[in-house]
Amino acid sequence: MIMETQTHLMEVLQTEILARLPLKTIFRFKSVCKTWKSTIESAYFRCLFLSLHQNSSSSWSLLSGPDELIGFHGCKTWDLPKSPASLIPPSFKRYHIGDCKYVDSSSGLVFLSDGSDKAYCYVGSPVLQQWIKLPPPLSDPKGDSTVFGLVTRLDEDGVVLSFKVIRIASVQTTTDYLSSDLSVLHVFFRDGDLDFQTHDFYSESDQFRVVQLPDYPDHNKDYKRTLTTSGGFVVYVRTLAKKEETVLKIWRLNNDDDSWQLLWEVGFPIIRNYAPMAMHPFDVATVYLWNYTILRNASNDGHQDCFIDKFVCKKNVEEIWDPRSSSDLDEHLEFRVCIWFCPFVIPRWMESVPCPPQAEMIDMTSLLSYATATHERMIREHEAMMRDRDNDYFWM
Repeated sequence: MIMETQTHLMEVLQTEILARLPLKTIFRFKSVCKTWKSTIESAYFRCLFLSLHQNSSSSWSLLSGPDELIGFHGCKTWDLPKSPASLIPPSFKRYHIGDCKYVDSSSGLVFLSDGSDKAYCYVGSPVLQQWIKLPPPLSDPKGDSTVFGLVTRLDEDGVVLSFKVIRIASVQTTTDYLSSDLSVLHVFFRDGDLDFQTHDFYSESDQFRVVQLPDYPDHNKDYKRTLTTSGGFVVYVRTLAKKEETVLKIWRLNNDDDSWQLLWEVGFPIIRNYAPMAMHPFDVATVYLWNYTILRNASNDGHQDCFIDKFVCKKNVEEIWDPRSSSDLDEHLEFRVCIWFCPFVIPRWMESVPCPPQAEMIDMTSLLSYATATHERMIREHEAMMRDRDNDYFWM
């Protein structure tokens, strides 16, 4: 009896110690023995870990397509040595001939298209280095549709239960979208309008909802506007440079009735043309603004492990809000609503990547080997085609 009690106490202490470690270390310890693996994969351990780390943030990156604008790492939850986006292999972000190409991300998962066979695509976790090779849908065996986005379904702890890949049969070049890392909601925004369309791809309905922006029908071209996400909500951020100050307003879209709630109205005693870029994925009290010379954290909350690529930020911001005068960066900018800056967030807890039926689980090494071999083959085929064309021109 005494031995059983001591054994039980040792197991409890062991579990308590493990739960206080970073996830990167915990996942390595799953390979120690079957007992540790069973403990770490239990629902009790997950709840214990989340309760002990509930005040900790998680690593995340702000992306514009495959480009990383901002990266945060070093948080106690994961203890990653690099920002999440930097864990995505560079070959997936260079868009060369035959490459697997970055398409989208959601809840820590990354969606890649196959550069040589458009019928296939890949979904995986750069952190866990697990990938799923997805076959073409039965309705589109040749892959004639266009890969569009990735949505995930989460449980109450933010753990991915399943994912869906979105393909569309036809594309309108004037339509863009916002992918929410923390919900299954996708937003389709028509550039120049003050409303957008939303759809829940996990609902049984095929209907889209039309939601007007909170400042409709105000078409003031001096506003800088961004539609983003924070804390599982769609958030609308707007700045306006006045004579005495810059005014920042932030609204949150209520999920129940599509109404907007004004969260912030703050005036900065600095006359600058601040462009809103993103909200903190977990903290709605933190917003990131770009004023063409520096990225400002509106909450004045310091982050030690923060990477900011100022060149990429400047390039992407100026592509969206092009100054009317290149000689004066504080000129009023054209009316746009930015939805291209998407957070790539590593969840506070992560299970293995869900593997749908008919899909194939592969590791990072196998995927990289396939991508490298495919890229080299496509390059050789392209060079051979160019030589043949040059020979045809020579004999004409």
